[in-house]
Amino acid sequence: MALAATGALATTAACGGDSGSGGHGKVTLQVSWWGEASRHKITEQAIDLFEKQNPDVTVKSSYSNWDSYYDQLTTKVAAGDAPDVFAIEIRKLGEFARKNTLADLKGLVNTGDLDPKLLSSGTVDDTQYAIPTGANAWAVMANTSVFKKAGVSLPDDSSWTWKDYEDVSTQLTKAGGSGLYGTQINFNDAFLNVFAAQRGESLYDNGKIGVSAGTLADWYQLSAGMIKTKGSPDAALSNELDANSIEQSLIGTNKGGMGMYWTNQLSAANTASGEKIDLLQMPQAPGATSSGMFLQPAMFWTVGAHSKQQKAAGKLIDFLVNDPQAGKILGSDRGLPMNSKVLEEIRSDLPAADQASLDFVDKVRDKLADPPSAYPDGAADIPDMLKRYGQDVISGNKTPKDAAEGFLKEANGTLG
Repeated sequence: MALAATGALATTAACGGDSGSGGHGKVTLQVSWWGEASRHKITEQAIDLFEKQNPDVTVKSSYSNWDSYYDQLTTKVAAGDAPDVFAIEIRKLGEFARKNTLADLKGLVNTGDLDPKLLSSGTVDDTQYAIPTGANAWAVMANTSVFKKAGVSLPDDSSWTWKDYEDVSTQLTKAGGSGLYGTQINFNDAFLNVFAAQRGESLYDNGKIGVSAGTLADWYQLSAGMIKTKGSPDAALSNELDANSIEQSLIGTNKGGMGMYWTNQLSAANTASGEKIDLLQMPQAPGATSSGMFLQPAMFWTVGAHSKQQKAAGKLIDFLVNDPQAGKILGSDRGLPMNSKVLEEIRSDLPAADQASLDFVDKVRDKLADPPSAYPDGAADIPDMLKRYGQDVISGNKTPKDAAEGFLKEANGTLG
């Protein structure tokens, strides 16, 4: 039975030789990830099933919330005490791989049925250091009950522009009554990636920020303008909301019409609101030749470079990404399954929200750019930096131009 730990990451235990396939003694694996209670529950269920099928392997789980995860993990890694298997995101993948923290997974995990484009996002310097848990797309979520209450029609997301997005948000606020807003401001780097790609720019280029100062200033101005037209809450409330989970967001509490999130968060939004949440394509800049939208691994499973149980660790990851029963348990919590055979087998049994996420990704697949490769060292600091400068803009402390220039200088000094 998997053991839950909600505090610090567990200490790696070397209990016997590395078998993972029976016959060579018992193996204990330390496995770590971040998330909310719902993720912990289903991951433990999948691990329990793995242990039943592999009685020679005992899994000891440890997990935390997002805010403390990397601090705990980095401390363990620095002490030579890293978990055998741990989750990581694309912002940290390159940095961890280049510091010889991760094991080469070639031969440890069966990758034959995994999406090759998604799989390639887990490589650094031509080495497969990470296996994607599943696929996501960044999208607009619309709370249909709020639109209905305000008497505003859902936008045509096949052709809407950023101006349309602002106009619809303003309409929702004006028509929805006291305490209801059109949308929620967001300074996520995925949002900037989409916005910049519509102008032919990329988030990163040769290890530095690839977004121009002009594009960045326009991106900040979009949020400032939304507050001015009352399409979103004022700066104080916007900053407060930006620190909350999707369950506490405007759409999650039925106080807002729209928000931008990853598609795997649809189930959480539906559950929190008790209402139907629709996925919409991102608005586009007039004349843009690209939607800017892209497919991205939700996160990765990795194996510690110094783990004494790498074979068993690889077997666990193989189970989590390739076993249909595990796929049914995990659903789209860490992104839609990237094993085509697993997805085909479990698709009809997925919850309604997961099926809606899958239908949306299928619908826009031709518009999605390939998954990004590992980000530069220091990329994990960029989201908070973007948010900090964005909050200065909407609070009136900086102009969008000054914020863009300040961010670029600080960010490029941090990267690499």
